[in-house]
Amino acid sequence: MTIKPLAPEKCPRCGDHQSFVISEKQISCTVCGYVVRDANGKPAPLRDITSPKRPMPETIRRRNLKPTYRVITHGEIDTWARAAFDTGIDYVRQEKWDEAIKSFLRAIENQRDFIDPHLWIAYVSDDPVVKEDHLTTVLSYQPNLMEAIQELMIVRGELDSNAVAASNDPHAQARMQRSGGAVDVQSINVRCPRCGSTEMTVDSLTGLATCGSCNFVDEKSRQREEGGGILTLALLKRRYQPVVWEVGERFLECDTCGAKRTIPARDLAARCPFCSSTHVFERDALDSFQQPDGLVQFRLKHDAAEAALNEKLSGWQERMKGWLSDNRVKQMTLEPLFLPYWVFDAGLEIRKSTFRENTGVGMTRNSSYSFTQTSPYETATIADAINNVPVCAVKSPSPHLTGKLGDYDLSEVVAYSPKLLAKVPAELYSMDFDKASLEARKTIGDVMKEKYGTDTNPNTRINIFTSVNQMSFRFLLFPVWVATIMEIDGDSRSALVNGQNGTVALGKAQKPGQS
Repeated sequence: MTIKPLAPEKCPRCGDHQSFVISEKQISCTVCGYVVRDANGKPAPLRDITSPKRPMPETIRRRNLKPTYRVITHGEIDTWARAAFDTGIDYVRQEKWDEAIKSFLRAIENQRDFIDPHLWIAYVSDDPVVKEDHLTTVLSYQPNLMEAIQELMIVRGELDSNAVAASNDPHAQARMQRSGGAVDVQSINVRCPRCGSTEMTVDSLTGLATCGSCNFVDEKSRQREEGGGILTLALLKRRYQPVVWEVGERFLECDTCGAKRTIPARDLAARCPFCSSTHVFERDALDSFQQPDGLVQFRLKHDAAEAALNEKLSGWQERMKGWLSDNRVKQMTLEPLFLPYWVFDAGLEIRKSTFRENTGVGMTRNSSYSFTQTSPYETATIADAINNVPVCAVKSPSPHLTGKLGDYDLSEVVAYSPKLLAKVPAELYSMDFDKASLEARKTIGDVMKEKYGTDTNPNTRINIFTSVNQMSFRFLLFPVWVATIMEIDGDSRSALVNGQNGTVALGKAQKPGQS
């Protein structure tokens, strides 16, 4: 094999032998200054001869990244790892992308949990597999790092890189807009595929839909439960979503009888009044809502719910109210309903500050006769987590009522299928996950204060600050029996019964015409 040298052995101008010097910019003769040129007459630098220069990586260009030596890694950084990282940044400034990656890899070899070189490899590399590998490593150490989450979502196709590049405002929010009319909706007609009956029910153990008329079993109805979503990812998607639609009504055309009508936006399912077909909504033309992740099925039958409600109404508190007004039940309706809930899990960091009064700074002798310094102030950092924090996602029934329903056993959650709403209607959320997360944070803070903020010493004062490191959520449907009670004195009141455990929540009596 013949090996062709970069520089000629003899200068074509002065004839001197081996007088050439090779630099990154050019190859030139040290005697007469002759410069080796390419086919276009331009100086041929070494990097153009050995390999073509790689263009600027898409991430660097889109983000308009300016290389900086500032690091975001918490804790101590190994000296050699830091030196290799700084060298990598130098190469990025020179647009030597491959050399930069090699330096960042050396930094990682010295310190695996040094996340900055991982992040810069993801920025500089054009290989999606390499990018995802290093981004997931970054997020394993800092789960809420927005830059890494954003890039990972782009790599996975969950975010449009053009939409991200177009948004230069770091505080940009999606624009709220009303639909101004009924929005066309796509739905599933819950009928038996064999006989056309609407008597479809779902077995709570097998998850299979069964027809009550012909006993047909739909083997395709069982679905695997899917998780919800990471709150940070969902908020990031919302940020780059151009419009968040507020829909008042949806337009439904029955595919059985052809009837057309408008449906309130709060409903997730509707029954056709002409042919009794049940339609469960999957999406509308504006993609204004998301499907549930799962639901808790009714354990309490109608008679048991009614009995629990009557027992509550006959309690001593209600009898005492009857001394002032005739609150005996004249008429009562009781209907099943699935209510929407956002359910949150969170990883927490608790900062606990303790102040003990009447304690000065000094020295205390312990049992081993050594001395320990004492102080009235103590601080501690505690890692904790909390799961299954529910936030009811509707305005009606009121939070005053839904807050009294007690807890649901979420071990009984089954994967959502439209057929699960064949017999029981469901209300769609009116509070979105972002606002619900604020309610969840308040609840989590109260729980942590109760857990860590008490002390048996009356002279001790404790402050608790709860920081949410990571939060995930699911959209679930919970079973509720909704009652409307008419009293003999003309008052009306609402009541709810937990469809799983029978807990009763009674509303206040309302005079006629009172809202």
